[in-house]
Amino acid sequence: MNLDKRPVNPMRHKIRAGGSTGARAGTKNATDDLMAGGWATPYASKPLRYTLVAIGFLLDMLLHIAVGAAVWYTFDHSPEPPWNPIMSGVFAGIAASFVHRTFVQRIIRTTLGKILFGLRLRQKDGTYPTLGQLIKQWFIGIIAALEVVTTFG
Repeated sequence: MNLDKRPVNPMRHKIRAGGSTGARAGTKNATDDLMAGGWATPYASKPLRYTLVAIGFLLDMLLHIAVGAAVWYTFDHSPEPPWNPIMSGVFAGIAASFVHRTFVQRIIRTTLGKILFGLRLRQKDGTYPTLGQLIKQWFIGIIAALEVVTTFG
């Protein structure tokens, strides 16, 4: 018995991700099928407080910086560092940022800074971004950060 009035569909996860099962899901018209993945989205978003997003982003940045600082400190205090400790810390921070904001966010649907405030990144139709979209957003963020540094530097 289907109590929530959505069509029974064993591939609902595929529909939520924007895919298609080939069957019409019973929505009003074809554009509804394309925009909402076959049925009206059950995700009701609350008004977003941008201060919470900014604080979550800053916490994420602090995490990435802390990883880089830990690698720098470890290499700087080792008897024979394998490479330049400062560059090792910079590359470790960048790698931590990439892994955290792409792979971790794809797996747990949010970053560690945003999870403290109950925030998740979703598209307008309620689906979560794909790994390719997260990687693209990360590179756009790096380019924007470099642009800010060169503007003020």
